[in-house]
Amino acid sequence: MTLPPRPLVTKPSKEALLMLRHSLARLAASAATLFAVVAITFFLMHLAPGGPFDTERAIDPRTLQHLKVLYGLDRPLPQQFGLYLWGLLHGDLGPSLRWRDFSVAELFARALPVSLTLGIEALVVALIGGIGLGLIAAVRRHGLAARAVGAFALLAIAVPNFVIAPLLQLVFGLSLRALPVGGWNEGAWQNQVLPVATLAVPQMAVIARLLAASLGDVLGTPSIRTLRAFGLPARTVYAHAMRGAFLPVLSYLGPMAANLLTGSVVVETVFGIPGIGRYFVTAALGRDYTLVLGTVIIVACLVILFNLLVDVLYGWFDPRVRHE
Repeated sequence: MTLPPRPLVTKPSKEALLMLRHSLARLAASAATLFAVVAITFFLMHLAPGGPFDTERAIDPRTLQHLKVLYGLDRPLPQQFGLYLWGLLHGDLGPSLRWRDFSVAELFARALPVSLTLGIEALVVALIGGIGLGLIAAVRRHGLAARAVGAFALLAIAVPNFVIAPLLQLVFGLSLRALPVGGWNEGAWQNQVLPVATLAVPQMAVIARLLAASLGDVLGTPSIRTLRAFGLPARTVYAHAMRGAFLPVLSYLGPMAANLLTGSVVVETVFGIPGIGRYFVTAALGRDYTLVLGTVIIVACLVILFNLLVDVLYGWFDPRVRHE
């Protein structure tokens, strides 16, 4: 009598276990980093001179005291911090102290999609354009194309956003009258072109320079020369070279993506876009503690999230990271 075959149980490979341990370690470090960011921002905001109810005309002391009691600002700072953390654990970012008819979550529900839309579009444009220009500069290292890409990258990095934005408005809005110079218009594509270009051009230049330098070094390594000696097609050679050359770009993608997705204060202000960047400036000037903290938390979460994703992808691209 033959016994039925036992079901095959696949055990996780050593590489998968190393990858899991690497991801869990980064996740624990990210949680500690987020707590530190929240704590530091909370106490610095409350210790700064001025308050959310300071106006040009002095408020009646009894009214001021009533407002402090209403928003819990009359309690000791450690107790306020504990209550704020308790609210965060329940997904409550608190009420806005400046826009008193709205909570911070309600303001973000209106502003964050606008910033995310611009950020995602700028990220895609920067990646596609930067990788394309970097490949051109690396393949034609000593040609005119590489010099043109280098000059463009240097100029795009050197000129700040608050100069690029008015120049684009002047050329495409006022001179050519091809695109609107500002406004959101419920997300019409014409209103997004100039802000996206302003956000994407400097990041595109950085990616192009990083990829061109890294790919140029990788193409000169013995392993790539061996592949060429075996007569492999150029497409295959560049595909192998890109895996190693993309690591510096991958390291830069974390902070770049978080910066683009949370919007730019300058770009949103110049083009009159209702994103979280404009709310942050107004909240910081008006000592709107909860709105500033909410903005910092959103930005910190995105930075931590994208850096975590970059760490995981880095371990996939480079096995040495997993083993370390």
